[in-house]
Amino acid sequence: MTSRLKGLLRAALESLWFVPLSMLAVSQALVLPALLTGAEPSAAFAWLGLEDAAARVRELESGYDAGAARDLLTMVAGGMVTVISIVFSLSFVALTLTSQQIGPRIIDFWLQANVTQSLLGLSLSGFFASLSGLLVLTQGDPGGAASLTAVAIASVLGSLTLVAVVLFATRMSEAIRADATVARVGDMFVDAVEGDGAPRADAAEYREAQELEALARTRGRPIAAASAGYLSSVDLDGLADWARGHGLRLALVARENDHLLPGAPLALAVGLHDGDGGARSVEDALRARLALPPRRRRTGVADFEGDALSEIAMRALSPSLNDPFTAMACLDRILEGCIRLAHRGPPSRLRREPGGEAILAAPGCGAAWLAPRLIHPIIEAGRGHAQVLETAARGLCALRDNATAPEDRAAAERLLARVARAAAAMRDPDDRLLVETALEAGDGRQEG
Repeated sequence: MTSRLKGLLRAALESLWFVPLSMLAVSQALVLPALLTGAEPSAAFAWLGLEDAAARVRELESGYDAGAARDLLTMVAGGMVTVISIVFSLSFVALTLTSQQIGPRIIDFWLQANVTQSLLGLSLSGFFASLSGLLVLTQGDPGGAASLTAVAIASVLGSLTLVAVVLFATRMSEAIRADATVARVGDMFVDAVEGDGAPRADAAEYREAQELEALARTRGRPIAAASAGYLSSVDLDGLADWARGHGLRLALVARENDHLLPGAPLALAVGLHDGDGGARSVEDALRARLALPPRRRRTGVADFEGDALSEIAMRALSPSLNDPFTAMACLDRILEGCIRLAHRGPPSRLRREPGGEAILAAPGCGAAWLAPRLIHPIIEAGRGHAQVLETAARGLCALRDNATAPEDRAAAERLLARVARAAAAMRDPDDRLLVETALEAGDGRQEG
């Protein structure tokens, strides 16, 4: 249940409308009491100790015309509707260009930008604040204080909206620039790597996980997924506590963001007996501690952002675009994140009995898994581009040198061998020399 709630919360925070609707709800919760209770702006200045300003505001309240307030509120409400139309028009134009040039899945990263959501929230808040003011001013004969309060609130929200429009237009102009998109997604990828606060796995834990997985393959009973979806999150601690209480040992087969079909293996259970409720009890326990949404989302693993960078690079290397420098920028950011991950070591994916044997093992998600997943397709797509292969060679040598786990170094070595094979297949001797020089320089640093 905890994993499901976390998944729902994450989906809400990543949606386009959560922040705008939250801003609207907060603004209305402040605006309606101020208008309906007849709050006086001068009282706020007096409470702050600004007596001169309070006296001046009282003069404005005494002579403020409700008809003029209605006209101003009508103008602000109409302006906010215009702003909302501009937001959607600019968004559709910019994101259409972005999806064609960079990739359709990049749209999510821009729609979830704080500036876009804040502008929508301010626009909606300004419109409904003006609408609430108009409704109050049409009831009877409101005084100058109510008119001034409505106008002040709408004016403040309208002014903030205009500032947000400028920031939004700047952000949308960046959306169609490949370098700006790569920088933004690259920062998110590195942040996802750095944000993983799980303890790091050591060599002993890696061996224990392998032993438990080998045992599960020979003696474990498969537990199938009951429904289809992408595995967005797994409560490893909660699942380990449940397995401990039932005398079971579990080895998860699926990793976060893997797509599961009904009946696909999700885990292998060791020590499962039909008399204990059988596989059904394990299925229920797993279902309560994981989420299977219908689309991929960000999880505690950095593959979602990394896949976006890899997709941009492969699209840039396609014959239709032929933009190797964007692919090189993507490689730089991918390798930056992978080097940070390899330097810290793979995150722990093992749960033990207190002072005892391993009780649960999940597939590893360190650099040994992430780097080949992201970099291998770029190497294949960039076989004809010496600059791309040189960038990969330099970065992979740094990845190998910074890795603390043997499996991470082995993964870097395999990728370097692939780069070397791609370089050997190049027809131009100068291109081969460029890549081979980068490989030899990395080998020389390692020997030194």
